[in-house]
Amino acid sequence: MNLHEYQGREILNSFSIQVPDGRIASSPEEAVKVAKIILKKTEKNSLVIKAQIHAGGRGKAGGIQIVKNLDEVYEKSKNILGKFLITPQTSKKGELVRKILLSEDVYFSESSTPIEYYLSILLNRDIEKNMILYSKEGGVNIEDFSKKNPNKIYTEVIDPILGLQLFQTKKIGFNLGIHDNESLKNFSLFLFSLYKAYITFDTLLLEINPLIKTFDQKFIPVDIKMILDDNALFRHKKYNLIRDDIDEIEREAYEAKLNFLKLEGNVGCMVNGAGLAMATMDMIKFCGGVPANFLDIGGSADLERVEKAFYLILKDKSVKTILINIFGGIVRCDTVAKGIINSFSNIHQDIKIPVVVRLQGTNYKLAKKLIQKSLFPIYYTDTLEESANKIQKILHLK
Repeated sequence: MNLHEYQGREILNSFSIQVPDGRIASSPEEAVKVAKIILKKTEKNSLVIKAQIHAGGRGKAGGIQIVKNLDEVYEKSKNILGKFLITPQTSKKGELVRKILLSEDVYFSESSTPIEYYLSILLNRDIEKNMILYSKEGGVNIEDFSKKNPNKIYTEVIDPILGLQLFQTKKIGFNLGIHDNESLKNFSLFLFSLYKAYITFDTLLLEINPLIKTFDQKFIPVDIKMILDDNALFRHKKYNLIRDDIDEIEREAYEAKLNFLKLEGNVGCMVNGAGLAMATMDMIKFCGGVPANFLDIGGSADLERVEKAFYLILKDKSVKTILINIFGGIVRCDTVAKGIINSFSNIHQDIKIPVVVRLQGTNYKLAKKLIQKSLFPIYYTDTLEESANKIQKILHLK
């Protein structure tokens, strides 16, 4: 689950980590009210407006603006809210900005320019351990920077039993050029608190870019990105209940315990098992189509789950045909066939696109007879090659 920046700040602040003063607004009028509070509290003459979307690259897309008076707050908030922000990490359509974060300008009124760093904590799946990734170069696109300057990127692996150790915080500090005792002490305290937040909230990624060191030796995370493990969301119900990092269809699938991911294609997929789903999507690409989704109904799929999967696929108006590719290992093919037939019976008027079905495994012969006797416009195929040929004909690719 992706958190918004303001949510990440809220979490870090609960672990005694100093974050820039900021508040959320969802309208230009509310933004002006919030701005008055922040400016009065911070006694500064400027603040920052930051679009709250689940994508990086907001600054270059106009999603981060510095404002110096209330008139600018209103106008720039109006220009950001309700608009689709397109960045390198969004779709071509972009992401709709529903909320903005009005934040203290931590670069203003400093006696010297803050020093910027990059720092993130993440799970390294290759070694099955958490790792701290860091660099002296903060505020840059770390992916591109690391390719061009791999020697300027440092890593520190954390033992899962011992946790983060003091010698490691000092090592990281030295590599970042933090040498004086006061700064190193503050940095160690900051890093311990940050790692505790990472562990407590079952985080897969906690990225700070930039992390700044102020003139008075404090360390402040300016931009925060947090991704929580979906499997642990039952421990963090506050954020699970208000999650908006997935669209309406993905939310319905999540609630129905279906593994679903929306893609930009024309062939809807219903498969059981992630490996078979990937192979099916490859086959769709090879025959000239484009997968419209990843949908794994699971090994224990029942009639209700199959029907729900149909509903989800049909909500995508870009889908021109549906391919159902099921291997009956745990789930029986006749159960899936009955689910398909039930879907046609219950939502037949909405199924106006061709449906191609391939069922192999337990009771597949019975499943084939059930579908053929149903009299519904379902194309049954025995092999993936037959399925591919049928999809090509439906999409007029052959």
